[in-house]
Amino acid sequence: MIALRRAAAIALVLVLSAAAQAQIINRVDVPAGEATPTGASFSILFPVPYSDLEMRAADPDAPTIVVRMVTGITADGVRLSASETPFLPGVAPQPVEDFMNGLKEKSGATLSDVNHQHSANAETLAFTLIDAIGGGNYFDVVRAHSVEYVMLIQFHRAQRDKATAMKDAFFGSFKTLQQ
Repeated sequence: MIALRRAAAIALVLVLSAAAQAQIINRVDVPAGEATPTGASFSILFPVPYSDLEMRAADPDAPTIVVRMVTGITADGVRLSASETPFLPGVAPQPVEDFMNGLKEKSGATLSDVNHQHSANAETLAFTLIDAIGGGNYFDVVRAHSVEYVMLIQFHRAQRDKATAMKDAFFGSFKTLQQ
């Protein structure tokens, strides 16, 4: 469980890409269903009640980036999260593979199931990180409309089959609200 929490913390830090954040909780215990974080440009179908959060860099000298997120956890401990992080204006984003490789290096987990696709409107990178005791994370990263969306399913080894069964429906329900 410690390895899973460590991986979750690493994922969140990389998603937020800021040293310090101020967290705002917009809503908690929202019933399961279609979830759109407050002010976000995406929706995703949540099979469990969720919370709607936003995080902002606490550095007054840095441009303000607002990360909008929905997250929830099943009764048996599978966490589902989806976030939206805009790119900094005028700054080219690093390759999406850097996100994946950074998580792998920092967590020491095994990387598998890498699927990288490009289309006219979006870039998608899906991958799995499994830690030494069999828990892990399923990721689906989508870059579109100058925004990076990260969908994540985190699980302990005992819940791996349940997480796997939820993965396609959860990731497949993601849609941007921008045209």
